Amino acid sequence: MSIIIAILSVLLVSQDLFAQEMKVHKRDRDQSQIHQKLNLTEEQQEKADVLRLTHQKEMIDLKANLEKKKLEMAELKNKGNFTRDEFLSTINEIISARNQIALSQANHQMDVYQLLDENQKKEWNKFSGNFGERREKRIMKMMKDFDVD
Repeated sequence: MSIIIAILSVLLVSQDLFAQEMKVHKRDRDQSQIHQKLNLTEEQQEKADVLRLTHQKEMIDLKANLEKKKLEMAELKNKGNFTRDEFLSTINEIISARNQIALSQANHQMDVYQLLDENQKKEWNKFSGNFGERREKRIMKMMKDFDVD
């Protein structure tokens, strides 16, 4: 019986890792297609790469901060007998952390957008409409993941 449980555990973990890896490959492929469509110059590509790495570093810190705020909410709930002010204050901190992430993403998009010439901006605008849809899906997922019960 324990062998079956161990096998099932390994299968579940490997499936999750495979899904994460596929998500990364899709993101990389999408990014490569965007770069090809924009026909970036060598200089633009180098600047975009620097911006991307800087943004990724910033996002690590911002996401860690959000996770800490979620953990504070869990601690507050586990403590029990919390006040309205404590609860609402923690909720506001979580909302603020999410807003910081959204602003960082928007600033990064604009930083890259400002590197482009007029023709590249037109091409960017053709496919950038999906950015908002994906962002909305992420927001809805975050809201679903956020349990205030």
